[in-house]
Amino acid sequence: MKRKSLRFVTVLLPVVSCLATADNPVSDSRTATDQHAVIGAAATQEEPPISADSQDHWFPQAGLGMFVHWGLASIPGNLDLSWGMMKNTPWDAGAQNRNKLTPAAYFALAKQFNPTNYNPDRWLKAAKEAGFGYAVLTARHHDGFALWPSKHGDFNTGTYLAGRDLVREYVDACRRQGLKVGFYYSPPDWHFERQYRSFGYGTKGTPESPHLGLNHEPVELPERPAGYHDRYIAYVNGQIEELLTWYGPIDYLWFDGSAGPEALSIEQIRKIQPGIIVNDRQHGRGDVVTAHYEYKLPDTRPSGRWEHCFSMVGAWGYTRPEHCDSANVLISRLARVRTWGGNVLANFGPRPDGEMPDCFYRCMDEMRDWMAHSGMSFIGVQAGPYPDQCNVPVTVRDKTWYAHLLPKTFESVGSDGIIVLAGTERPRRAAVLATGKALAVNADKNGFEIVVPKELRTGYDSVAVIEW
Repeated sequence: MKRKSLRFVTVLLPVVSCLATADNPVSDSRTATDQHAVIGAAATQEEPPISADSQDHWFPQAGLGMFVHWGLASIPGNLDLSWGMMKNTPWDAGAQNRNKLTPAAYFALAKQFNPTNYNPDRWLKAAKEAGFGYAVLTARHHDGFALWPSKHGDFNTGTYLAGRDLVREYVDACRRQGLKVGFYYSPPDWHFERQYRSFGYGTKGTPESPHLGLNHEPVELPERPAGYHDRYIAYVNGQIEELLTWYGPIDYLWFDGSAGPEALSIEQIRKIQPGIIVNDRQHGRGDVVTAHYEYKLPDTRPSGRWEHCFSMVGAWGYTRPEHCDSANVLISRLARVRTWGGNVLANFGPRPDGEMPDCFYRCMDEMRDWMAHSGMSFIGVQAGPYPDQCNVPVTVRDKTWYAHLLPKTFESVGSDGIIVLAGTERPRRAAVLATGKALAVNADKNGFEIVVPKELRTGYDSVAVIEW
């Protein structure tokens, strides 16, 4: 029989999430590249230093994190966070700006933001039971609205929610549920610089391409006053210090965009939080590479720590009508990422009131049920010898391999049920992980072959455990 070979990326169609409505943009790797250019998030170092490089560090052990994009943009239900105020973004061309607000209207949403049903314990508990090991909350996005009562600036819950600290509630819930605590923080702040930036994508300030102001009207941008940059840096660093000092030990700081070299360095951050890890989008280097893998999977095996983020709800935030991809999509993506030693950060968006959509809980139930019998193939494992010694994605723990036979999804052609091993000794045992059903190991001229019959597979990732 010919060897069946699945390459890591060629089995994928372009990675695109299904969208809830025609008014919502398609998020993909090209969109991410365009957005990163605007906010200055471009990693320059392919092999970042890791603060704790041992395999037993919590990050590679965890494997799966929950991204939570939430804020003012959740209120209309058809906006991307922050980008919903930027006119003429190319990735929104199909929506014809129906999914946009003027910056003035967007910032005014702060007066309506009233998360009366914000109970992060409920959705973090569901995530923990579904196998998630850490969470990352958008403490402040590019729109500048901080979810805590910051003493730096006035666009935060101190001004608009009578001092309610939504970040504190999230942190406390993470700890109660046993999840590592992560903060997303955007150094670029469009509210802080609202008088000095254009809210038209790619404008040149010419009659043919005028800059756009707070009401998307043509404007001439004024010069920034003396001391403006120093105030901005003091503001950003002040908020970062609050996040690092107000909430006890923080595990992960996830920057998105750069304030330049005057922002707190990784070394300064580590002095405040010795055990923290930091991604690469502020400093161009970090403990985890994230800038290359937003909505994109690598073509070759990365070195060091890396993380693939994408949204399970079609956009970075809450959208109506409510939609979540099935757990099947997330499980299949996890198999592809974990086989090369990465983590997955899967995004969900709470409603404006702070509760998750019903479809989130259905997805978590699916994940929980699958992880109950096969989660050991993702959590606490190492990268596997794919595709060199195994034709399907494989993860490893000691002398045990977990071979992942992926189902057909909108982004994968799926496996035919044949596992081919090359350059290995004969395994002493092979079985279906979920049921323990034994599988025959047959020698052929290329090595060994294990066939998982169709009746032993499900519509999900069917994992075969192979032991030496």
